Amino acid sequence: MDRVISICSLCLLVVQVLVVASNPTVKHEKGRCIMYGECATNTQTNKNLNCYSNDKAPLLPSKDLDLLLEVCPMLYNGNETRTCCDSSQLNTIKSNIQVPYQAFSRCPTCFYNFVSLFCYMTCSPNQSVYTNPTGYQNGSAGNYHSFSDKTFVTGMYYNISTVYAESMFDSCKHVTNPSTNAPAVDLLCGPYADKCTAEKWISYMNSASNGFAPFQIDVNYLKPGDEGGSMNAPAIPCNQSVPGGDGGCSCNDCPASCSGPPPSPPPPAKPWLIFGLDGYYVVMTFVFVSLSFVYLYSNVSTYIYKSKHQKSTYGNTLLENADPYYSPKVVSNDVPSSCVKLGMKMDRVLHSVFSRWGTFCASRPYLIILIGVVFVAVCTSGLVKMQVTTDPVELWSSPESEARIQKEYFDSHFEPFYRTEQLIIVAKNWTGMDYKLYTDSTDPKDIKYVHFGPILGFRDVLDEILSLQLAVENITAFYPDENRNITLEDICLKPLAPYNQNCAIMSPLNWFQNNRTNLHKTFSDFFGLQADFHDHLISCTNGPTSVDDTTKLHMSCLGTYGGPVFPWVGLGGFGGKNYLNATAAVITFSVNNIYNDPLKLGRALAWEKEYLKFMKNYSSDNLNISFSAERSIEDEINRESGADMITIAVSYIIMFGYVAIFLGKFSTLQFGRLMIELKLSVGLCGVLIVLCSVGVSLGIFSYAGVPLTLIIVEVVPFLVLAVGVDNIFILVQHYQRDERDPRESVEQQIGRILGDVAPSMLMSSLSESMAFFLGGMSTMPAVRTFSLFAGLAVLTDFLLQMTCFVAVLALDAKRENSNRYDCCCCVKDTSSSPENSEGLLHKIMRCVVAPFVLWDYVRPIFFVFFMGIACFSGAVLHKIEIGLDQSLSMPSDSYVLDYFDGISNYLAVGAPVYFVVPEGYDYKTVNGSNKICGGNGCNDNSLTQKISAAAQMPNYSTIAYQASSWIDDYFSWLKPQSSCCRYYNDDNDMFCNATVIPSTANCTNCRSMDQVGKHPRPTAEEFMEFLPWFLNDNPETQCAKGGHAAYGSGVKIINKTTTGTDLKTDVGATYFMTYHTVAKTSSDFISCLKQANALAANMTAALNSSVEVFPYSIFYVYYEQYLTIVHDTIFNLGISLLVIFIIVLLMMGLDVLSALNVVFTISLIILNMFGVMYLWSIPLNAVSLVNLVMAVGISVEFCAHITRAFALSSQPTRLLRSKEALSEMGSSVLSGITLTKFVGITVLAFSTSQIFRVFYFRMYLAIVLLGAAHGLIFLPILLSYIGPPRRPFSPNRKHQILKEEADGHIQDDMAAGEGPRSFS
Repeated sequence: MDRVISICSLCLLVVQVLVVASNPTVKHEKGRCIMYGECATNTQTNKNLNCYSNDKAPLLPSKDLDLLLEVCPMLYNGNETRTCCDSSQLNTIKSNIQVPYQAFSRCPTCFYNFVSLFCYMTCSPNQSVYTNPTGYQNGSAGNYHSFSDKTFVTGMYYNISTVYAESMFDSCKHVTNPSTNAPAVDLLCGPYADKCTAEKWISYMNSASNGFAPFQIDVNYLKPGDEGGSMNAPAIPCNQSVPGGDGGCSCNDCPASCSGPPPSPPPPAKPWLIFGLDGYYVVMTFVFVSLSFVYLYSNVSTYIYKSKHQKSTYGNTLLENADPYYSPKVVSNDVPSSCVKLGMKMDRVLHSVFSRWGTFCASRPYLIILIGVVFVAVCTSGLVKMQVTTDPVELWSSPESEARIQKEYFDSHFEPFYRTEQLIIVAKNWTGMDYKLYTDSTDPKDIKYVHFGPILGFRDVLDEILSLQLAVENITAFYPDENRNITLEDICLKPLAPYNQNCAIMSPLNWFQNNRTNLHKTFSDFFGLQADFHDHLISCTNGPTSVDDTTKLHMSCLGTYGGPVFPWVGLGGFGGKNYLNATAAVITFSVNNIYNDPLKLGRALAWEKEYLKFMKNYSSDNLNISFSAERSIEDEINRESGADMITIAVSYIIMFGYVAIFLGKFSTLQFGRLMIELKLSVGLCGVLIVLCSVGVSLGIFSYAGVPLTLIIVEVVPFLVLAVGVDNIFILVQHYQRDERDPRESVEQQIGRILGDVAPSMLMSSLSESMAFFLGGMSTMPAVRTFSLFAGLAVLTDFLLQMTCFVAVLALDAKRENSNRYDCCCCVKDTSSSPENSEGLLHKIMRCVVAPFVLWDYVRPIFFVFFMGIACFSGAVLHKIEIGLDQSLSMPSDSYVLDYFDGISNYLAVGAPVYFVVPEGYDYKTVNGSNKICGGNGCNDNSLTQKISAAAQMPNYSTIAYQASSWIDDYFSWLKPQSSCCRYYNDDNDMFCNATVIPSTANCTNCRSMDQVGKHPRPTAEEFMEFLPWFLNDNPETQCAKGGHAAYGSGVKIINKTTTGTDLKTDVGATYFMTYHTVAKTSSDFISCLKQANALAANMTAALNSSVEVFPYSIFYVYYEQYLTIVHDTIFNLGISLLVIFIIVLLMMGLDVLSALNVVFTISLIILNMFGVMYLWSIPLNAVSLVNLVMAVGISVEFCAHITRAFALSSQPTRLLRSKEALSEMGSSVLSGITLTKFVGITVLAFSTSQIFRVFYFRMYLAIVLLGAAHGLIFLPILLSYIGPPRRPFSPNRKHQILKEEADGHIQDDMAAGEGPRSFS
């Protein structure tokens, strides 16, 4: 092998001897050249080579001075200008710097310093001082084609001062590319872009191997004081003006131009600490200790005082003497107050009305039931018009909300945000690798390795990813509405259409144009491999907009759709800017979102369905793939809801069964008696009434065109069942405990019982329904619709219970009195007789629970305990999380959960964010444009500068990159040096794009150098005349600033509507796009929205215009609710409590203490619900807020009945009245709502839905347990201390005014503490 190499080397040497001229002696002195003119072309790079000339620098012809001023103004010396270049070389420089000009022209100082590097090398009259040829050739050979008989230079040394190199690099390193949001030097620093330095940058641009230079230029960097000449031209600092030209660079591109220090985030808010501890904990601990001390001290003092001065037969306690009507022996002769009289009168009126109504319904049961059935049938018929909303936008965002309005504005003025189909691909069992960069040097120091992660380092992995991508592209779906197959090409986003019909696919394989041949392309020679896909990846991750990767492969990095694939979009799982270390490939298929065209939207939905089916069935031994489509979340929610309906149905069936069975009063175990006392038919009818009330509510609102939501279907039946079953148990158990007088008919008995309990049922139902109706004022759609449906359902349930259920109870009472079996009325059992026995639960409540709870030694313990948990809940209020983890909304077996994990673990950039400037802003004036742009001459506090400043602190601002700025690119595109904006001389209304070669067409720049010199910015007429050309110009190698791809849909041109100018068009709405940082949790998304809103408000203030800048991102509409969730929670709960207070106050005859006790107890239940939410990790969001509003309603059931029973009790002390109220109503509350709900809730724990387990099982269980604890323990204790005074009844005339007969007479001689006596 060594022999072969030696022979080849000898052959090459012979060839060189034949074609290379002898090296001449070069004189190095000022005023002398080493090159002049052009003699040959490098056929591989199509770049011209300069002729060798060591003569004195000649005068530049006067006709070429303007060209020199345009290209190399730093060498201009009037008519005495001498140069080592002619006009052809100047034109070559002009042509070669067009691409750098487009990157650096926004910073004139940077571009001036950059051009100096090549102007001094090519044209300086002192060229020979710091350059030295290293290779010569005469005639054509190899890659060189000579078009002159002169010797030309094929290589040279270029000595550059390190001072100049560092200064030039410093002036350019902060300049950004407006369309890519990336540093402009990344385009020109090759594989060193992530660690670019002045030496690496200059050396890379002067290398022949990457195609930048026509021949190899070896750069030597000389430090000050070194011997030998070096190019040490003065590099102007970026904040200073170019001589005779534009001012310094803007703050956006030059930190030295900024006024003040670099932006820094404000210090984080300091936590509230007291003595180094959480302030909330300290305060609530102090409150608890203080209240406990005051309470225990008062209780003990009162107990000691009463022990010395008064003996009580049953626990005389604190505040009993405050009862003006208290007397264990005689009736007080005090005159009742006006409020007490009003309460007594209201009780009397309500008792009389409901007694008569109950008697009427019981006397005409069939008529009442028929009317009820007709009413229900008519109302539920509206269900045929039922609409179910599953659109998350409609569910969580109000049409009047700011984010919703902004979304509608964005969608109507620009194209709606595209639908996203995404793959996140990770390589299995692959590790990274180190790739050796090619070098022709044998020095070990020149050998360099680049580390690649597992996803980019191996061609086999990329091959399989490409196969998967192509398979997805080839998916077809049959669309029945059009009776044809739909492909990705039919629905995908095509940014450059109609010129380019390829889909926008953001994939690292699109750096190879999704072409396997390109992926496998290599470049090698006799000495081995010089470039393969690794080199191309190095180039494209550093310069994704490059049309030529500057490697030996010379492939484009642009995707097939004509635009770039940014590495932070197509890759994931890397740190910083180490894109090559990526561990994941992210492939995004962008699909048009024509949401307002059902036919076109149907195409996308059909294709997405097949795409998901394909991905679910796809498997690979080498790749782990998580995937998602735009429809995935909605599909999975619907699937989850369908599965949860079974769980809900089982839960309701169990509750219905419990109600139907335990309504019965079983006085004996004899089968016949059991069948007679069974209340199965009554229970089923009661449950049916609950369902009918829900159906009526749904039907009425369906008539009104109000769409339903899954929350309504899942939550409202639970709520109405809780309220309805409680009322059923109260009514039935009061009937079972009552003893009918022989002279009293069944109808009269039922009417009388209804008169006893219906006012309490009315108070609770009216409180709940009104609280829900007012909750409909909420701006949150889910809360508003739930409140309206729930309010009407509760009210309807009460009406049906007061009519149909009373009729059913009357029929069942007659059945039972005639000893007929329940459900089998034809069977009659005369062998058994009823036994008067007390229900077991009622007996336990009366004999065990009430005495224990209200025992003097137990009450303080319970009271302090409840104060403790209330204070704890108050201490952790600020720690409850806000938001909804999107993974909770998915079934536990959903493929979307893997996709969410992929987003969290691998994605490098968050969602795009658009800062929208609405129609009405004037960009055409210099002042107006300066407030927007970010380049030279723009304001330091311009719109794009503010985004740039925010991007410098991404962890705080959540802005990941600088924004793409159409106006900056437009100004660069307009400049004559770019050769982008031109028109045909014979038709100045026809655009001549940069691809038209000047020699083949007579085109003129839109603006001349003279015009630019006088007015750097275009006039209003020029601005509007050329803007459409810019927006339709595709980016090309010759002009990368074409705005079609980046801004074609982001800038709207409208017809001029104002007078006073000759312009027919104006700039309408525009946007400036950037990216958020990766958001993983709800708090991250909320932070993104908050920061974007704050930034937009800052922009609006800086513009000082009538327009209001606003941010838009796809997720804002879902998370805006969390900005006001705390306010909405306080509003909804507060207004519910206020309504309950007012209704209880009125229904109790202006009994303020009763109303306060009810509201205070409900408030504690809700407060402790927040404590449970903290302990059980339940965040605050629309779902939990709905449950909290429902908790208020259910809590009324736990409190209202016991409070009213206490107020109407004639026992002499608060303690005895509290005991009686708990004994009489406690069992109904416990059996009717607590046990019923507890049985049904248990089933929810087995749901496959995470959202059900978290927000329904946990919260429902907490509602029931907390409600029962407060209603059956805390409230009776509270009433025993500060309950309302006893109303003035004689001790031997219990509930005298409430026990009226049908004819209006008052029942006499009712013994205290006994049940109703027989009529005398």
